[in-house]
Amino acid sequence: MKKLVLVAAIAAAMPVLAQADVTIYGSVRAGLDSLQYNGKTTTGVDDYNSRIGFKGNEDLGNGLKAVWQLENGFAVDGVASKSGSGTGTLANRTSFVGLEGSFGKVTLGNQLDIFSETEATDNLYGPRRDSVGIPFPLYEGSDIFGAYGDGFTKNGVRYDSPDLHGFTAIVEYGAGESRSSTTGKQTGNNFGARLAYTNSGFFGAYANMTQLNVLGSDKNSTVHRVEFGYDANNLYLAATVQKAALYGNAWATNSDGSYAISNLSSFGIANTGLNKLTSRAWAINAAYTIGAFKPSIVYSKRSSVKVDGQSQDWGASQWAAAVDYSLSKRTMMEAGYGQVKENNGAASALGLSDAKTTLTWVMLKHNF
Repeated sequence: MKKLVLVAAIAAAMPVLAQADVTIYGSVRAGLDSLQYNGKTTTGVDDYNSRIGFKGNEDLGNGLKAVWQLENGFAVDGVASKSGSGTGTLANRTSFVGLEGSFGKVTLGNQLDIFSETEATDNLYGPRRDSVGIPFPLYEGSDIFGAYGDGFTKNGVRYDSPDLHGFTAIVEYGAGESRSSTTGKQTGNNFGARLAYTNSGFFGAYANMTQLNVLGSDKNSTVHRVEFGYDANNLYLAATVQKAALYGNAWATNSDGSYAISNLSSFGIANTGLNKLTSRAWAINAAYTIGAFKPSIVYSKRSSVKVDGQSQDWGASQWAAAVDYSLSKRTMMEAGYGQVKENNGAASALGLSDAKTTLTWVMLKHNF
């Protein structure tokens, strides 16, 4: 009966699809990996951020067209994802409707944030089960106060400029749509801007994201990121530098009543309800294409971590190396190894008995 209903629904939709410019696309990714985290090793088959999407446009005349996209992440291994772009919610990845013309493009919906567009030193893959993000540079990982950026902007309105002699710009705003019960200020609002330039294989970009009125206060969390590099003649070189100033409550607790920061009393952080964490991170990435093979390596470091101006040993270093092998234009394999080594203070704050985490993986990806 369910099959008959599905067939009927598709048949009913065919006249609409025939009159619209609709593209169905996606990427199915699965791999075998072994993760060593906090002294324990787990091995299994994992999803590597698979997704399916639909996009299209309609010519409105006079150089103007309506554009739309609906994208959904799914776990091809059949296990619900730990991330927000996995299973269970429709349009959990880039999904919007908007207008495009000579002026650029304006869209509204759930959209890639500014930093997701500024990840030049990230070209490897990782399984969903790896919540630490071993193959990825540390500027994408969570600081002690949690992750900020390198994801999606919900309730977002975004403007993408046209290409002007190699220069492009993006401006984005996400509405928090909630207010603090104590101060009455709107919370969760964020703002991002990006300016980029490309010419003859060389590229560079500056991006900034700001989260307004953190925890209902008058303080704003701000992250600045600069990237630059070269991508031509089979050679890829890139570098990233980031500076973050994040506000949060260092004494926040988990649902079970434990402190989110382990061993909190040993760090000398004041229980003010609003603390400032600052850090710096940098990364370098190199890759070279040799026929169907592309070896890549990335190294990154987080340093200069302070809370309320007091230095903390919360730094870390990361590296990963992998080889891509293209079986066709749409199918590729990747094999790699990576590790993250937390400083002693960071390992203590994260509640880790082993400061080093490693990941070995082999992945197969097919785009359609």
